[in-house]
Amino acid sequence: MTSAAERLAVADRLLREPELVERAVWPRACTWLIRLAVEHAIDGYWTHHCPELVSTNRRAQLIVLRHREPDVGPITAELWSRLSGAAHHHAYELAPTADELRAWHGEATRVVEGLVR
Repeated sequence: MTSAAERLAVADRLLREPELVERAVWPRACTWLIRLAVEHAIDGYWTHHCPELVSTNRRAQLIVLRHREPDVGPITAELWSRLSGAAHHHAYELAPTADELRAWHGEATRVVEGLVR
């Protein structure tokens, strides 16, 4: 299985070399990779700390995470929400900018590190 760090590495490469994929596709592809990295870290956290929560929906996991990990839980929930909104394509919405993606990538890196400690 691909780890959160590997997904973040691919997203980082897309940020540095967007020409690797079709021009209009790379921002959303990068968004999905970052979101998947965060989700992988969340899954790993629950597998290790409370396996019964692995089978619950993501929103429920994030609510519990906010209370269980006050340092990283709220940031994780907020980031996941922003990534989820940006990942779903609507014709009337602009794709995330490179600056937004870099900021999300940095936040995701900190979230992943916080959840695997």
